[in-house]
Amino acid sequence: MTINIENLQKTSPIWYRHAGSEGDVILGVMGRLVRNLRGHAFPGWSTAEGRRTVAEQLLQAIQKCPGFKSTLHAEMSELDYGMRRALLERRQISPCMAARRDGCHLIINKRQDTVVMINEEEHLVIHNFYEKPDFTGVIERLYRLPDMLSDDFGIEFATHPRHGYLTSLPGEAGEGIQLYATLHLPALTLSNIMPQVTRAVDKLQLNLAPLYPQFGEECGNTYVLYTAPIIHGALEEMSNHLTNVMMRLAEREKQVRERLLALHNQGDCFLADRINRCYGMLRYACAIPMPEWLEAISMLRLGIHCGFIEPKEGTTEQLLADLAEQPVLGGEFATGMPIPERTHPRQATPPEKARSQSIQRILSNINLLTAPVAAHH
Repeated sequence: MTINIENLQKTSPIWYRHAGSEGDVILGVMGRLVRNLRGHAFPGWSTAEGRRTVAEQLLQAIQKCPGFKSTLHAEMSELDYGMRRALLERRQISPCMAARRDGCHLIINKRQDTVVMINEEEHLVIHNFYEKPDFTGVIERLYRLPDMLSDDFGIEFATHPRHGYLTSLPGEAGEGIQLYATLHLPALTLSNIMPQVTRAVDKLQLNLAPLYPQFGEECGNTYVLYTAPIIHGALEEMSNHLTNVMMRLAEREKQVRERLLALHNQGDCFLADRINRCYGMLRYACAIPMPEWLEAISMLRLGIHCGFIEPKEGTTEQLLADLAEQPVLGGEFATGMPIPERTHPRQATPPEKARSQSIQRILSNINLLTAPVAAHH
């Protein structure tokens, strides 16, 4: 089945739809597995014919594997600029893959929780997303496809007895896996604690980066905590280490939220002011730029957690999930079409207008309280 951006837009990826299930701090986890075929040049050094040979071999096998018999599939040369950008916004392709063309293929399963890229930086790249903080489960799912390709179809991957799986960058050889966690940290950001957190994470041999770096380091108050490519034999150790640090950050975020709420109860209006301002902007703005959109959505989610906002109907968990998927549904290229050029510098673009309209359904189901009810944990 050829990838059609309109089909993808009917539902958001599954990890967005369940983003409220872990208290709106840990939004989900992801794993990246890479493999190269033995006897073939790596994609960065291969010819177009070599890439086509690798793609044909992998595609024939993948399409026979359970879970991949009915998928969304396209060669990158078939996707226009707007569609590539839309897939980037949805975190379904990497920036490297967005620049690829002939002989490079993209496969997305129906649940949209597994993405397979052929001839990205490596011959085979698998991304698996999960809405719960369970790296063990992610690793198990990542291994399923390469194990089937090896055991059932005789595909041999390039390995070294001491260094593990070989990659295009020698320093990244090893388990061929990286692990990521997406964290919503508005309280730590508002309290100017993130620089200290980033330095502490760096000392723990992990990385912490903004999820939306193109809009500024703190835009959307959402960050990615991740490992470097894991060396051979250290997968379980690094998985446990990342889980521990992730849980400590989540706990620290919750503590700071409680502190901000305590200050509010003592008469400080900082927290309520930030939430109310963002609600007002979303309620009445006619066109919303992406940075303002991300910040406002984050503040509404914080308001729900701290008890300033409650749904008129349904559960707070469902409201959190609805808000969590808004950034991807309101992206600059969410329609898969390039943004029209502005006729004057301040002209509102169609996505900016569409955001103000799309959020109204959610806002109509919100009660904004002058005093917080019991906070949601």
